[in-house]
Amino acid sequence: MSFEFTQQEKTRVTLAMLGGVKLDPIGHIDLAVIVVLSLVYLVNFIAVAFLIYNRNYPPLKSKYPFLMGTIMVSMFVYFLGDLVLKSHVHVRGPLLSNCMLFCVWLRIVLGAYTVSVLTTIRSYALFCIFVCNRAFRGKYVYVSTGLALLLAVVFVIVTYTMPGEESVRYVGLIEMCSMSYTYRAIVQGLLWLVWLVNALLNFRLRHINSSFNESREMFVACVCVFTLLAFNTAILYAFPLYPTRVYLRATETLCSHLIANFLWWFIMFSSIYNCAVRRTAYLSEWKDTLMRDGLQKQYQIARTDPFSLTMVSVDSHVGKLVTLPRAMVTDHDGFDARTSFSQASSPCADDVPAYEAGLWRPESARRQSVGSQKPGLSGALASHESTSATTVNEQPLEHYNFPMPPK
Repeated sequence: MSFEFTQQEKTRVTLAMLGGVKLDPIGHIDLAVIVVLSLVYLVNFIAVAFLIYNRNYPPLKSKYPFLMGTIMVSMFVYFLGDLVLKSHVHVRGPLLSNCMLFCVWLRIVLGAYTVSVLTTIRSYALFCIFVCNRAFRGKYVYVSTGLALLLAVVFVIVTYTMPGEESVRYVGLIEMCSMSYTYRAIVQGLLWLVWLVNALLNFRLRHINSSFNESREMFVACVCVFTLLAFNTAILYAFPLYPTRVYLRATETLCSHLIANFLWWFIMFSSIYNCAVRRTAYLSEWKDTLMRDGLQKQYQIARTDPFSLTMVSVDSHVGKLVTLPRAMVTDHDGFDARTSFSQASSPCADDVPAYEAGLWRPESARRQSVGSQKPGLSGALASHESTSATTVNEQPLEHYNFPMPPK
């Protein structure tokens, strides 16, 4: 693929001019955009590989590594769709001229929509944890994912039922993909809807008092994305043929992807950097911060990653709060007392209440008695305590795979 002003490109520009369209040729500015963003995504994929490899490191696991990795892949797919829609490459041949594939499936469905909806699901997970006081598991995962898929299916059905000239079509004369005004409104409306839901969830999260700034991260994301959506919407309607102007298409592409990448790194940079540079020290600081903020319970719920089979241990110091082994708090029905909490003022208070915490203090274990057993405690723990009130503390902590503090 050439980025020089060839005879074929000169013919394309001339034909566009005869049709009343001023067309800037594909050239070195487009090549520079492709190279810069390709290098950015190369660095990003290295970071994602590092993230997945270290997915069980608690500070990284607390960020939902598989979900954040999927968001990055979707951003790259969005970039591929942008290259075709905005004519950064020559849209020729049976593959690149397939506007439905690149513009609808790659750029919108698997790109912009997937990035937006996964970010919203992440906000919903925080809402379940900090507002509803419930683990983001089970029905919460299924309902949120199901609604996202349903909305995507409706959008695809609408796209394929619309006449070709009313959705996306290939303009062979100037070798470009074109969207109708109606279809642009549908696409922008879909993205605005998803991010308005995200903004509503983050408004409910505004009172989170955490040193990890969960609410601030998502607030910054909403501000940046709403600014970007407003800019994109203005460009789409003020300059409907903006892909024909090299500076407009380069500016729009760079702004979209640099802002999207900034948001991803704004959430992930601290954990990835500290995991790579000061892994042990940062883990100790991370645990101490949880204790200082009093968010042990929330982070125990929060970091039950629905995309993973393992859980995060929020502390490893014997004198502080530690988590019970899974076998000791899970009954025969698979109920895990650590990941279900009831709260009278919670918007999700209609859930079945459970034992309010699966956390215990080792120094107080010997003072527990069978008669003081709390109602709702799982069968496995109850039978364990009925044998001896001090059985838990009589066994060495290594027996339960507790990480021991440094001597």
